Amino acid sequence: MIELVFDNIKKPINIGVVIRLACAAGSKLYFTGDSTNYKNRKALLSAVGYENCVNLTYEKEFIQLALKLKSEGKILVGTSPRAKKLYTEIDYTRPVVLVFGNEATGLSKANMDILDEEVMIPMPGNIESLNVVTSAAIVLYEGLRQRGFK
Repeated sequence: MIELVFDNIKKPINIGVVIRLACAAGSKLYFTGDSTNYKNRKALLSAVGYENCVNLTYEKEFIQLALKLKSEGKILVGTSPRAKKLYTEIDYTRPVVLVFGNEATGLSKANMDILDEEVMIPMPGNIESLNVVTSAAIVLYEGLRQRGFK
């Protein structure tokens, strides 16, 4: 199972869509920091009833969660436009946790520093970044593809 961590996600619609994504992929889901509660009315509307099909945990401190996951032998992978590797260039068959940051600011420097791998999603068009859930879906489904998911 590929696990997902979202730090300081504020938009309720993104919370709900992340829940649907995690449910579709069979992923365990963590929200950290000051992420909006998934029981927010708008989040529940965008989750479209899937809020109960995912193993979802809130953790206040990202760093503590990251250290715990690493102690379990999991590799933490995050996205960054400055990364040297493409998201397709790493091995997702290992125990992987995908980490994503706030919609506007991404992951803090301290949170980026604890990651084991940074990957980028190429964007040949004239845009700086994708929506956080879009980025998560792209990287997650590459991981599922590598694991032979059909």
